[in-house]
Amino acid sequence: MGFLTGKKLLITGVLSNRSIAYGIAKACRAQGAELAFSYVGERFKDRITEFAAEFDSTLVFDCDVADDAQIEKMFSDLGAVWGKFDGFVHSIGFAPREAIAGNFLDGMTRENFRIAHDISAYSFPAMAKAALPYLNDKSALLTLSYLGALRSIPNYNTMGLAK
Repeated sequence: MGFLTGKKLLITGVLSNRSIAYGIAKACRAQGAELAFSYVGERFKDRITEFAAEFDSTLVFDCDVADDAQIEKMFSDLGAVWGKFDGFVHSIGFAPREAIAGNFLDGMTRENFRIAHDISAYSFPAMAKAALPYLNDKSALLTLSYLGALRSIPNYNTMGLAK
């Protein structure tokens, strides 16, 4: 019996078995947590469904975190299954390819900057706000950062500001 036995957690950001979110899911499951997963877009549905099955879960939710209505629907749908739950892992980051290629200013546009910050940063408080009615007391919300948020990392560019 692990310290997360009886806890229910949503994991976001799993893209492969090398994703940090995958490692977090593996550790949480090993400690007894029941898991649900999110993905964005139909092209990832089968992949995330397979990953979820590795963790004895069938709970997968399509959610574009740039859309508040989709975030609210995901938590409403999750709440319909679990009622209340104990937290989520926000392991989401995205910037348009041109925003992270070349020198820092080469791909920098107002729109690329907005997209990177909306998906990578603002989505965390947006998810927290939507999850609030469904969270148990003493729930935990986890988001991730990267060394590129502290110092210059080649080709990390606008993501350093977003994280």
